[in-house]
Amino acid sequence: MGESQRPLIVAVAGSPRRGGNTEQLLSAAAQGAAEEGARVEWVRPNEMNFVACQHCGGCTKTGVCVIRDDMQAVYTLIERMAGMLLASPVYFASVTAQVKALIDRAQALWARKYLLRQPLSADGKERRLLFLSALGGEAKSQIEGTRGVVRAFAATFDGQYEELIFPLVDQPEEITEHWTALPQAHAAGASLVARLGR
Repeated sequence: MGESQRPLIVAVAGSPRRGGNTEQLLSAAAQGAAEEGARVEWVRPNEMNFVACQHCGGCTKTGVCVIRDDMQAVYTLIERMAGMLLASPVYFASVTAQVKALIDRAQALWARKYLLRQPLSADGKERRLLFLSALGGEAKSQIEGTRGVVRAFAATFDGQYEELIFPLVDQPEEITEHWTALPQAHAAGASLVARLGR
């Protein structure tokens, strides 16, 4: 299978800290996806040059964001991807500020879908989103709040939402002490790719 024929999986590393618990989950899932034949492209919101949604209304007539910054490349990846691996720790019952800013910029995709009734792209294929997270607490309200944000994001590109969330993981490298977490993430990434098109 040629490079262009391999399904594209976008891996969004939402933590501002490289190599942390959440990013280790994402790395394991990305490895599983790659071993299943996917081409994985990483996106690191904390290292991007982009601004938060300005609610300017510029996208309401075209479905295209008028702000020209690093988000333009992300829109292209979303349009072309077969699925997304989105990883973020939980901060104040939601995703990190960096991920929330990226999600808010999906307003252009929302406008395209709900206001203009246009497909995200011409292929009409189903996309999947696997959300991965580690959080220090275990409060249901924290998880439900985070889940609501990510589900809303997935809905903008008709993404089928799945999740793998590990509570009570707070200290550095603690995810490696969880005897099933990284193997589960690896298997979930592989499974997401294996089920594409089904």
